[in-house]
Amino acid sequence: MEKGERDDHVRIMWLGDSHAQADFWTDVIRTGLQKRFGHGGPGFVHVGFKSYRHARIRFDIRGRWRMRPKAPSTVEPWGDGAFGLGGVLHAGWADYRSVTLDLEDPGLDGKPLTWDFCYKHGLPSDQFRLELGQKAETFTPSKTSSGEGGGSVGEITHIRRRTDGPTRLKVRVVDGRPDFCGVVIETDPKAAAPGVVLDNLGINGARYATPLAWNEKAWADEVNRRPAPELFIFEYGGNEASDLVVRPEQYKQNALALIARARRIRPDASCLVIGPSDRADAEARIPPIVAALEEAAAQAKCRFWNTYDVMGGRGSLRNWRDTDRAAPDGIHLKPKGYDEIGALLLQDLMSDYRR
Repeated sequence: MEKGERDDHVRIMWLGDSHAQADFWTDVIRTGLQKRFGHGGPGFVHVGFKSYRHARIRFDIRGRWRMRPKAPSTVEPWGDGAFGLGGVLHAGWADYRSVTLDLEDPGLDGKPLTWDFCYKHGLPSDQFRLELGQKAETFTPSKTSSGEGGGSVGEITHIRRRTDGPTRLKVRVVDGRPDFCGVVIETDPKAAAPGVVLDNLGINGARYATPLAWNEKAWADEVNRRPAPELFIFEYGGNEASDLVVRPEQYKQNALALIARARRIRPDASCLVIGPSDRADAEARIPPIVAALEEAAAQAKCRFWNTYDVMGGRGSLRNWRDTDRAAPDGIHLKPKGYDEIGALLLQDLMSDYRR
């Protein structure tokens, strides 16, 4: 890409927990790579997720919304297991229900963008209005899926649109309870220079077993709507430390199973396993989890990044909290802490490239 010999984006898919959902250290990686190699857009964005953040998007969510699965970090199969790329469906169920996404990114000014909007009708009466820039459209279920709007009840459907530069997307529920599974926003690599796209699929409370509970084929179909990622990043393990009885061998097998699932989608993809950080409330339970995930990475021939050691090992979360880099809960970091850990990860990702 740096030599100008590539005609498509380099895509990275980050599957992780609440550390990713906040989109702080993920955006450090996204921003660093895009500045160096080209801006491909914000990638995947949830629609209707009130406790979610994307660094490039400003949200305005009105009314009451539900999630499916109700506990999105569940490790048990739920429904048909088809929740779109991000593993969560959102539906407005009461009051005036709307979601407004303002893409605020000067780096995209004047660039042609593609918007791949995903939804799933749940009732024959479902109706929603989609506004993208100056264009407004209304969608209801159809008897057969045409692939362009409509969509049968219970079937994931996509709408693909284009705009010139950043704009506003607004979704308003008119009737029923349609589920929205997100939107993927990218520049058009054929009309503008290709760049890097990082999809952040972080879910609060998620574990390696969380995406394993999704329908494998349905999720693979969503990944394959674009050329599949060339790098999968797996960032789980901190929530496994909530188990009073630690099961390192089980966590290792779950990690291997998820890596294998990604490799079935793209066998030649690179993979990076990011180990969990320290937890002030589970200091003794973290090291065996780190060791198990490092073994899984080695067995699967993935790179392993040891967050635990990088931050200082046992007791490091308390130290980071005392220096105002970690949150009071003893689990998460503050934005400047995520900025620091993100910069260290980016430095290591780029070290061999520079050399």
